[in-house]
Amino acid sequence: MKNCILTLLIIAIAVGKTHACSAIVLKNNQQVFLAKNFDWTFRQGVILKNLRGVNKTAYFTHQGSQASWISKYGSITFNQNGKEMPYGGMNEKGLAIEMLWLDLTKYNLKDQKMYVNELEWIQYQLDNFATVEEVIGHLNELKIYPIKGKIHYILTDPSGKSVIIEYLNGKAMSYPKETQICQAITNNSVYHSATYKDQIKGLRKNNAVSGYRYHLLEKVIAETDENRQWTEAGVFEVLKKVTIPKGDFKTMWSIVYNIHQKSISFYSDSHKEIKSVNLNEMDFDHNLSYLEINQNEIKIIVSETLKQYDQKINAFYVSISLEHLGFDKETGLDISQHQFDLSTKTSSLFEDHYFHFEISVPMDEERQTGFLAVMDNEKNFKKRQAVTGGYLYGNIAKGSFVAHIYGLKNGRYAMLAFIDQNQNRKLDLGKKEKTGEKYATFSDQQFNSEDEMTFWNTSAEFSNINADVTVVWKQRG
Repeated sequence: MKNCILTLLIIAIAVGKTHACSAIVLKNNQQVFLAKNFDWTFRQGVILKNLRGVNKTAYFTHQGSQASWISKYGSITFNQNGKEMPYGGMNEKGLAIEMLWLDLTKYNLKDQKMYVNELEWIQYQLDNFATVEEVIGHLNELKIYPIKGKIHYILTDPSGKSVIIEYLNGKAMSYPKETQICQAITNNSVYHSATYKDQIKGLRKNNAVSGYRYHLLEKVIAETDENRQWTEAGVFEVLKKVTIPKGDFKTMWSIVYNIHQKSISFYSDSHKEIKSVNLNEMDFDHNLSYLEINQNEIKIIVSETLKQYDQKINAFYVSISLEHLGFDKETGLDISQHQFDLSTKTSSLFEDHYFHFEISVPMDEERQTGFLAVMDNEKNFKKRQAVTGGYLYGNIAKGSFVAHIYGLKNGRYAMLAFIDQNQNRKLDLGKKEKTGEKYATFSDQQFNSEDEMTFWNTSAEFSNINADVTVVWKQRG
């Protein structure tokens, strides 16, 4: 467990730098709410009505067995990356799911089970299961082979049970809470969040910091007893406590799921009037349909107010969202086409052009401070601006720390890693009379100063063929 704690410390520092989101389940004898702030740098998206009785197959990401199923339940979901890849939603039985970023995530890519990607996982659960218990009971039947995201999930249902599900060290871990026990999560693991929830001394009181947001949500839970009557407005007020109000990275959508009523209310940062949909009034047998999230024209959403959803509309949203995530347009269109074809394939543009990094970093002493950044061009190298999931800094336990970076396009990448002995976040190579800090790059070249390092002389070409890397430390002096 000690190794786990120290590893978590490095993740906590890195994740607050680039990703956010906050979610909470509030419940008592009569009420269950799941509330979520979607914090991101891109706001375009749709609320989508998904139908019953649809044959589905996971998008082909690698040679293996794609999961196939027939949707048992209709659902309402929030989507940026096309149908079948929602960020969250609720089905007609009242099962609700949301996801949040978790940099510590490690999927078991070599497992021989049938697979879905990290967002198809959400749609699969909504399509097939009515309760949290059913989801937990079937949790190990599938593996996740991701396209990009390192995420964990929070779920609840009308019984009042809730659960957080995380993929750590290749295993699916579930953390359930019984009826009347509220539950919250931000962007650290359940273990780390619970361990450090009250240790905010010296922590910047800023909602962009995951630990601070979690502390605020836990404070709400501590002040909530079994007799407290929540209103939708009151739950939105809880979300406001952890909203990131401004900046390029901020709260784009705020969503409240009223589980017993089977209704969803939401607003966006650009269109702040609350819109609501009641799943009891939805026709889930006919007309795949949608509504833009960023609109104020329709306040009460029923089946008749939704617009027909087709492949052209789907391709538009998938393309702009996945390009924002760093994918090329052709791959986005390939994913979109599959979402309407849904047949079993034996190849894809994703498999051909993208890979997952696995970088093993040996640490020979306890509590060394490690720095690692993976960058994709000279401009980002100079700024030390890493690819998504490619920046880590903090205390690491003795042994080998393994960094996973998912969904990178085949090409050239640079790495700078070092043991930051004086914790100044800079590599000190030392002089002849003084031994420098241990460091590593993707090249074999030795350096006399950090100024000598460029993107080109610290980089190499990568694809699926050579994406497993073990760091070899160098040291000057």
